[in-house]
Amino acid sequence: MSTSTIDTTDLRNNLAATLNAFGKDDILFIKRRGKLTGKAIIDDELLEDLLLLQDTSYVADIAKARKEIKQGDVYTFDEVFGDVL
Repeated sequence: MSTSTIDTTDLRNNLAATLNAFGKDDILFIKRRGKLTGKAIIDDELLEDLLLLQDTSYVADIAKARKEIKQGDVYTFDEVFGDVL
């Protein structure tokens, strides 16, 4: 796992290239005017691993959701948000 920092201006100007160069185990901390903002870019699988350390039921819920998706047990956009929009 590697960590690095990037300024908001550099990130904004080079977003696609930055994301393409971003590794699966990398954490990219974002700075503004040379100071850390408290924000970071992290791979979703790494995030799941970190969340597992805090909440074991979270990973079980993710596994259940992935199984439901594979089985086709999903809802359409209109079924979920039809009455709201």
